[in-house]
This record gives sequence, C-alpha cells and structure tokens, in this order.
Amino acid sequence: MNIKKIATGLLAALALSWTPVVYAVDNETEFGIEDDLSVFGREGTAPDPDAEIKGFTVFGSTQAAYTGAVVGAGNVVVNGVLAVSSGAYFVDKSTFAGGAYFTAVSSFSNVANIHIAGGTANQVLKKVAGGGMVWADDSLGAGEITGTPRRLVMYEGDGTGGADSLLQQDAGDTSITSVGSSSMTILGAFQTNGAAKFNGAVTLGDAAGDAIQVNGNATAAGTLLVNGNVDLDDKLNVDGASTFVSSVTARSAVQIGDAYTDAHAVNMAPSADTGLSIAGQQVAGDYVVKLYSGTLLSAWLRKK
Repeated sequence: MNIKKIATGLLAALALSWTPVVYAVDNETEFGIEDDLSVFGREGTAPDPDAEIKGFTVFGSTQAAYTGAVVGAGNVVVNGVLAVSSGAYFVDKSTFAGGAYFTAVSSFSNVANIHIAGGTANQVLKKVAGGGMVWADDSLGAGEITGTPRRLVMYEGDGTGGADSLLQQDAGDTSITSVGSSSMTILGAFQTNGAAKFNGAVTLGDAAGDAIQVNGNATAAGTLLVNGNVDLDDKLNVDGASTFVSSVTARSAVQIGDAYTDAHAVNMAPSADTGLSIAGQQVAGDYVVKLYSGTLLSAWLRKK
C-alpha cells in the first residue's frame, strides 16, 4: 500500500471521528504528509467542494509575519512564485508592491477608475527618456485653446501653451495687420506682388552698403528725403518744386522746363518774367557764369 492510500485512509478516519465541535476550534491536531497529495473528486459543488481548507493557509515556507497578509480563516499566503495559466479574477482591490508587468492589452471599464498620484489639475502624462512617464503641463489646458478672435497664435515664453501674438488676420482673410505699436523685423528677403503702402516714417537700409532697387515705377506723394547718393539709370521726372542740398550730376541730355513761359532760377527764387535767373556772389572778380567751348573758356559774366 503506497503513501497516498495511507494518507487518504487516515484523513477519512479522522473526518469520521471528529465531532462538529472539533471543526470550530483548534484542538492542536496536526496532520503531515511527506509526498504529494492528490484530490480526484469530480462532483464538487459550490457549498460542497471536492477540497476545503477553511483555515489560514500558507503555501511555501512559514515565517513570523507576512507583508500585506492578514492572518485569519480563509486567507492564503503564497510564499513563492504563483503561476495562473487560465486567468485570475480579483473581487476586491489588489496591491502590487513590487510592480506589475503586462505583456498584452489591458482594459479599464472607465477612465475614472484610473488614479495616479501626483500632478495638478489639467496636467497630462508625458513620456520621458527611458520610457517612463511624468506629469507635465498640457499646452491646451482643460479644453480647446482660446484667445482674441482673428489674432494669430504664438507660443508662451517657456515654449508651451498658446497666447495672442501681435499679428491679426482680417475677416476676409486677405491681409495681416501688426497691431498696436509693434514693429516687424525681416531677416531675409521680402517680396510683395501687390501694392505696398507705408504710412509714417520709412527707413530703408541701416548701413552704408545697403542698396535699394526699383524695377518699376516709384511714386512719392509727399516729401522724399534722401541723405545719401542717388544713382538714376533712367529719367527723373519732377513735377513740383525740388531742393537739392548737395551736388547733382546729370550724365545725359538735360531739359529744364518744357514751355517758354517756365521760370527757372539758380541760387535764388525764380521770377515770373524771367526764363532763367542766376545769382552769384557780390564779390569783385567772382564769376556769376562761365561758358566753355570744350575745355576752353569762351565767355563769362563776373562782378567788376
């Protein structure tokens, strides 16, 4: 007779000999088995299972206390590795003190059932180096980003979140306005294919070597002040009065006026009854006008 049959017979004898009172108290009886124990019952029910262990149970080595476990009837401690091949169902809350590793998709019945300590309202979890997650500010906050209507959005000073910029797009989506007293600096080339309008003072170039090129017509309705040199490769048409505070060199044919009634003057205001008025210095021997034939002086007018 092998050890299994002996153990089964002893269990049966003990079960028949114990009274109902023995089941409810500790009578300091201990039963041990050296080899394996198998239960082959196949007709167990919910109230009458094939194997019952109603007391506190420990699988593996025993010790003075068990972390997280309550010593009491029906409680079980597995002091080793537990492998469950067909799934497990936990009715109450469970704690994984050493972490948990999930190799497949895990589902939660409701997002409200997910609680992670730390963070503040409207923060989100973001991935960092190493694969971990940290609480960080959400650039959109609790909902859609808001701001001034039609105002273009820029990033905040810390690089997160959106804020109103100083650029506003009109309702017709045809223009962009730099609002307030803001200014705009363009570090690269600037091109406009339509009409460009500048109101107020306009400065073109900030260094002596800067160049301004106009391939088409340029119209200045107000005062045009040029502090540097102007090189015109084509005609210059001046319909109103013009003042040159520096020298002017005309390298091609020059016409002054287009009607005999026009009045012109040099160093003085024009006179309505004079075609050309020239004022020289009132110093004896100084010339008012010199006329040359090539490089040879041929006629002159000077103060005696």
